[in-house]
Amino acid sequence: MVENLEEVLFGGQSFSWRKEDMCYTAVLNDRVYRIKSAEDFYQDEFLSSYFNTSYDWEAAGREIRNKDEILRRAVDEVGMLRILKQDPFTTLISFILSQANNIKRITGLYERISRRYGKRIDEDHYSFPTFEEMKDATESDLISLGTGFRAPFIVDAIRHADVLDSLYAMSFEEAEKELMKIKGIGEKVASCILIFAYNKMEAFPIDVWMKRVMNEYYPGKDKSYFAPYEALSQQYLFSWIRKIS
Repeated sequence: MVENLEEVLFGGQSFSWRKEDMCYTAVLNDRVYRIKSAEDFYQDEFLSSYFNTSYDWEAAGREIRNKDEILRRAVDEVGMLRILKQDPFTTLISFILSQANNIKRITGLYERISRRYGKRIDEDHYSFPTFEEMKDATESDLISLGTGFRAPFIVDAIRHADVLDSLYAMSFEEAEKELMKIKGIGEKVASCILIFAYNKMEAFPIDVWMKRVMNEYYPGKDKSYFAPYEALSQQYLFSWIRKIS
């Protein structure tokens, strides 16, 4: 199964990556990483963890493919996917930015926040800020960067960022409830954070694309139908419905 690295990097899991000079580039772990293929991240300890190389994504994709005809089409047409394991604070802020937004605009907001609050790594690259670097951010500052109605949600998330470390040990349901105590975070955003930062694989985010999938192809079913691969099945279906649309 051929890995669809472009979909992994630009399909809504992360907003850190750019295409630059025939490479995929991101500032992670306070350095600039440049990769061209999956082979590149197996050679670096940090990237190996970030790209979850210890998990057999190909085998999981094959099992998902055998579930039903729609998932077979999704896996065949999308190619192999993996789920990234990202920094919790970065993921928290990123998916607040994702509300009522599209990937291109989210990426732009991510970049502006990095330039305003993060560290300059080189002439063209800035790290996404840590909690400490953003702790004094105000609503007016964030609105000036284009965050709009999301600004008070970001400020409240920063205020409650101390909860992030405790989520690892919680069940999905417990962690979801904790995240939803933050202003503006509902089930969909909480689920995304728990997948892409904590790899809680029972999460199954429902946005407008997934509502379409569930209504058209899985009426009467819920996420339990996709167990034990809820999160990864969702990624295949989300990527596939956008692709065929």
